[in-house]
Amino acid sequence: MKGTCFQAPTIATGFGAYLAQPILRKELEIRGGEDNITEEQAVDVLKKCMRVLFYRDARSMNKYQLAKITDQGVTISEPMSGETEWNFAEHIYDA
Repeated sequence: MKGTCFQAPTIATGFGAYLAQPILRKELEIRGGEDNITEEQAVDVLKKCMRVLFYRDARSMNKYQLAKITDQGVTISEPMSGETEWNFAEHIYDA
């Protein structure tokens, strides 16, 4: 075998490893583990993670897709846009 085996209740790569992973871990801690979270709750947490990642990366877009992997196969959602709020920018200026 080549490579390594890795198992964890949550995983994030790239920028998400720094910003999304703590959100995912905290949510599972609140819920009492991965067996106690519904699919709807998981989707809400993922949307929160994507919003945080979007706001923290100036070169990103607020469009993404979610994938669900089960024993029956893989389901990929239609592209969706995250909600954004930029009204606070009106009060930012260079002095």
